[in-house]
Amino acid sequence: MISEEILEEEVFKPRTYKKCELAMLYFPNATKESASRNFRRWFARCTMMMKELEAAGYDKNRQYLLKSEVEIIVKHLGEPY
Repeated sequence: MISEEILEEEVFKPRTYKKCELAMLYFPNATKESASRNFRRWFARCTMMMKELEAAGYDKNRQYLLKSEVEIIVKHLGEPY
């Protein structure tokens, strides 16, 4: 039987993330720099997501992603892992 603690660890919970931290969740086998670069490429290619993020007040120069922005990203890219 799987304990509730293990199940809770496996569930992705949207919260405020540093951009590089969320990028590492999407690219766990990449370096921090490579994961961030790939994450930015995904952003550039997903125009619908970018439009929604910009409408929510996304600032590309901010180091953190707000919970609401993370929810938009997950809506378009799926949950990391």
